Amino acid sequence: MEKSFSRSIRIAQELKKNISQIIQFSLKDPRIVTMITVSQVKISKDLSHAQVFLSFFDINQLSNVKKTLIILNKSISYIRKILCKKMKLRIIPNIIFYYDDTLIKGDKISFLLKTIIKHNKYTDSIA
Repeated sequence: MEKSFSRSIRIAQELKKNISQIIQFSLKDPRIVTMITVSQVKISKDLSHAQVFLSFFDINQLSNVKKTLIILNKSISYIRKILCKKMKLRIIPNIIFYYDDTLIKGDKISFLLKTIIKHNKYTDSIA
């Protein structure tokens, strides 16, 4: 019988849950002023590296996003230390945080589609 989820997918899901909890509750850096969501975790096949994609609530100030990413990437050792206590893995993967802008791109595409639909309705009513 084949497993429905591979081990790397299960570990990625568990990392996503634990990292979001650590950022929300354990990381007490006053420079992080916006709400952060872990949107996706991609993990290598050998489970040694993890790419963590974050989306931010306050996307209006891109400079704050860059500063927050720098702060989070500098606190990776602390986050890995907490992950060691929470997860029972032989090796905790090396983590790198990235900005996930898929929500912004999705909003732009949605806006463009609505504009096209309104324009088509307008041109159909004229003809």
